[in-house]
Amino acid sequence: MTPSNLDRPEEPFTRATYDWDIEKLYSDLANAKLEFAPHTRRGLTPVEKRHLCGLLCGYSPAEMAVLLNKQIKGVEVDLSKTLYRYIEILTNRPRNALKNWRDAIDWLVIAGYKKQPKTSSGAVLKATLQHSDSILSAAISPDGQLLATGSHDSTVKVWSLHSGELLRTICGHSTAVLLVAFSPASKTLLTRSRAGTVKLWNLQNGEQMKRLADVHRHESVAVSPDWQILAIGTTCGTVKLQHLNSGQLLQVLKGYQGDDISAIALSPNGKMLIASGLNATSGFCRATVTLWELPGGEVRRTFGSENYVAITPDSQILVCHSNKTIALWNLETGELLHSVQTGIRITSAAAISPDGKYFAVGCFDGTVRLWNLRGQLLHALEGHSGPVSAVAIGQLGDTLVSGSDNGTVKVWQLRI
Repeated sequence: MTPSNLDRPEEPFTRATYDWDIEKLYSDLANAKLEFAPHTRRGLTPVEKRHLCGLLCGYSPAEMAVLLNKQIKGVEVDLSKTLYRYIEILTNRPRNALKNWRDAIDWLVIAGYKKQPKTSSGAVLKATLQHSDSILSAAISPDGQLLATGSHDSTVKVWSLHSGELLRTICGHSTAVLLVAFSPASKTLLTRSRAGTVKLWNLQNGEQMKRLADVHRHESVAVSPDWQILAIGTTCGTVKLQHLNSGQLLQVLKGYQGDDISAIALSPNGKMLIASGLNATSGFCRATVTLWELPGGEVRRTFGSENYVAITPDSQILVCHSNKTIALWNLETGELLHSVQTGIRITSAAAISPDGKYFAVGCFDGTVRLWNLRGQLLHALEGHSGPVSAVAIGQLGDTLVSGSDNGTVKVWQLRI
């Protein structure tokens, strides 16, 4: 008997055969189906295969219904009664845990069924890791061995950057973890929660070493590259500098032209601090980006009005971004070097490579976009099915980590 055309992917679903180990997935899901419903037809039906390939191509149930000329509700019911249940069994998830089609894709990626893709940048996806909730922070250790991720699930996970093995889960916060940062020696981890607690952790045993500070949930926190200073941007427009280990208040910076400081950056040379945020008195419009000289504490100059800021490793260029705009400023002269209209909404996630050759921003379309310091788009890394909410770059600049609001963490090997 000639096999039905439904037994093999057709347009627009043929891409599934290039991106996924489709035959193995058919076989393994058929076994999961047998476990789920022992008395039904063995193997996946042609309709189940077609729906699976649609999901693997990134089509939502509604989009598949249009492409297949079906009712949306019918496709959703078919998926919830068949493929979703098989995928739960195949990936060792609880019954009825799968409710979102994007999770189906991510779970199969984590299980190893997606082929290792090369993006247009020559980047290779090395690993996909998972939290139970959205990723809010990520950091790569200076020695290049470890990856730390903070999540809305209140945990910090520490992974081997090379193997993707989960080494430790830190459960010392009661709310979402907004910041993770490694010490220069890669032995200690600093974390900050949405509730405002800032803590230090021993990475050898996972034990809490010290509670550094308690800040307001809307106050921003940053640590200096040499790990000597903890900077706290307050909701009243000042920046408090305290000694990281002793907790001694060193200085209070004033003169910020706004109210709510949402982002802080300390220059690697220790001579500058930048703050950005909102101005409540102006209807919560973006406030003017402000630069203080250190250690004097005088306001040296102001820049544009983007929400998020970062400083290049040579302390020469300020990178600001918000919404669909990226601005690059000369910190010495105050000159606007480049203003980029990205055409795509940018999240708060951003990182500059340690060699200063490029910076990466997370986007709401699920991509990570890489730009050089001349304002030219280099690459777009595609792989997340939701907004990218955290980005980190390794010391050599060839490893990038991106985290999404659906809990996935992806490790990329770059060729810039």
